[in-house]
Amino acid sequence: MSKPKSSLLQRVISAAVLLPTVLFLLFKGGWWFSGLILVMMTLATWEYVRMLRRLAYHPLYVFAILMVWAILSSFHLSESYLQPAIAFVLFASLSWHILRDHTSTRVENWLLPLAGALYIGWTGGHFLLLRALPQGAYRLFTTLGITWLADTGAYFIGKAWGKHRMAPRLSPKKTWEGLIGGVVVALISGPILFRLFGFDWWHGAILGLLLSTLTPLGDLGVSMIKRQVGVKDSGNLIPGHGGAFDRVDSLLITVILGYYYHVWVIGASSLT
Repeated sequence: MSKPKSSLLQRVISAAVLLPTVLFLLFKGGWWFSGLILVMMTLATWEYVRMLRRLAYHPLYVFAILMVWAILSSFHLSESYLQPAIAFVLFASLSWHILRDHTSTRVENWLLPLAGALYIGWTGGHFLLLRALPQGAYRLFTTLGITWLADTGAYFIGKAWGKHRMAPRLSPKKTWEGLIGGVVVALISGPILFRLFGFDWWHGAILGLLLSTLTPLGDLGVSMIKRQVGVKDSGNLIPGHGGAFDRVDSLLITVILGYYYHVWVIGASSLT
């Protein structure tokens, strides 16, 4: 079996195993879904810090992970936890690097993992916000579904007809043809998914356009880090798909756009 076909088969098998699990936990909600988000964001943070270490920095995993946990706990429990939790992590991490870090990159060792954890934790918390809305399971499912379908369309259309690269220095395989293919798929699937769950179809078209054009920035952001580090994937956790950070990179943008579109445009309390 050729390598491209083998890679595609791995992607399909992994998706066939993971997708039903993710959907089950999404619709189960409560601590089940919160646990899934906690695990995924923790793994993504671990991979991020590990990539920093490949750049000859010496960050500690513990403070980055504690920062993610502090932020996510405020989304699930109460915002009152956020200020003291972040204050503790900042003070503890600063004290450690002042007293125990004797490397020449102590400032980077302190700040870079916290910056990544802030990005992963704060954006990842929007999974919980969107799920917590009335009919949140449907809202989150349709939002993620549009992104997954658009990504699939962009992948296959870009692979078949892609010639013009979007950002060759960051992600050589991403093409404008693939982006256009993803937009077309999103404009078709968005109205169908939204109408299926009781929303006006034109909301699905608008959100589909937003997601398919803007979520690739999340993918490119992680590609920027990987390119500087010199790795293809953030990890090898999921066969054919790379690491946890690779799988949530675009979804971190997806849930932000989806949440605020549902709250500000559609309305958080009713289906149309």
